[in-house]
Order: sequence, then C-alpha cells, then structure tokens
Amino acid sequence: MHDLICRAQQGLHLSPAKKASGPDGTEAVKKILGSASASAIAVGVAELRNRGYGTGHGPAGPRSGLSSRHAHLAANAAVTWCELILETLTDPRAPWRGTPSS
Repeated sequence: MHDLICRAQQGLHLSPAKKASGPDGTEAVKKILGSASASAIAVGVAELRNRGYGTGHGPAGPRSGLSSRHAHLAANAAVTWCELILETLTDPRAPWRGTPSS
C-alpha cells in the first residue's frame, strides 16, 4: 500500500519532495503535504484495525480503549487525503498536467 500511495502522489506532483509549479510548490503546501502523509495515515488506520481496535484481525470480543473521537480522527484523515488526490486528478490546472489550461 505504501508504494501505491507514494506513486499516486508522485504522479500527481503531490510529493513533498517533488518540485511542483505554482502554489503546489510552495514551502507551506509542502509542509502540509508532509504532515498529512498518506502513507502515515494508511499505516495508522491499519494499525488501529489490526491491533484489536477495529473489526479486522483483532479478537472476537468487544473493543475497548478507543472512542468515537479516535474513529473520527482516522476517518477524517483518510477522507482529507482521498479528497486531495481526487480533486488534483480532476483539476485542469494541476501541475501534473504540464502546462496550465486557461
């Protein structure tokens, strides 16, 4: 999953390490992209799921320790990244398209 996420961000010029034009290339945007790292979000969500807090590979008994605020944190972080990717994919002026269209 990590490799797929990295390839998606690099392909859309959303990798914090990649030089992008316009606002996407500013230090401020790069800081936000770095802190909202999709691979970190995916790993965190997977760990919650697989370590007994979710309904994945955990025990069959009741879950404890996490509350709805933790679920909201995980879900909203994932939604934020997915929205960024989808909006960048459809943006006619996004840097990955090469020259901006009018």
